[in-house]
Amino acid sequence: FLPHLTNHAGNERAKQRVGRKTLFAWPFPEAATVARDVEASGHSYAGMGTAPDIWNGMLGLLVELVPRPLWKDTRFSKFMADFSQPLVFATDALLQQGGTGELHAMRVDVTSAAAAGSSETSKGVSIVQGHDSFRQCVGQSCAEFALDILENPRPGAYLPEQFYDDSQDRARIIKKLTNTPGTFCYTGAVLSDSAPDPPTNFYKAIMEASKNKVLDYFE
Repeated sequence: FLPHLTNHAGNERAKQRVGRKTLFAWPFPEAATVARDVEASGHSYAGMGTAPDIWNGMLGLLVELVPRPLWKDTRFSKFMADFSQPLVFATDALLQQGGTGELHAMRVDVTSAAAAGSSETSKGVSIVQGHDSFRQCVGQSCAEFALDILENPRPGAYLPEQFYDDSQDRARIIKKLTNTPGTFCYTGAVLSDSAPDPPTNFYKAIMEASKNKVLDYFE
């Protein structure tokens, strides 16, 4: 949610149903591809967290203990996915009784740094969207993208940010994606006077990634 935004029904629902969560740096490729496509200056990153916090702790422990090459092994990754799936389903079923379960929320922040020697402070724009079910949200989004591409064909292969590089195209798909059944919050773009904090252990993750040469794709 957006702490500075008051008297906004969607944001208040996000505050009550999601609240403040711990995030960790996560290697979503969109953090690099979107920034590159829109020619953003400075740094870009993505963070993710889950609940209850014990899952975050378990994921962090696995990253520390399991050698990195193992995560690239398809059989090992499939074993971990199959092993954890029943645990995830059980946790979701338990939390669903309290009104959360598969609850999903996403926040996008864009900030600008003040020019050197300027008396102005950094500004930012934030958007929050919340959905009752992450699983359903992913399926709905894929369907909306597919339908929109069929209705507005464009030969070639594109990333989403490339396909919707026109402002009218972006407005069209955003309207569809923010009105899917189960969406309980969409704040729209909201101006902020301060930049958000980076994900937990963000700088440590960047240093580890640099040492293991997994940043070559972005260079």
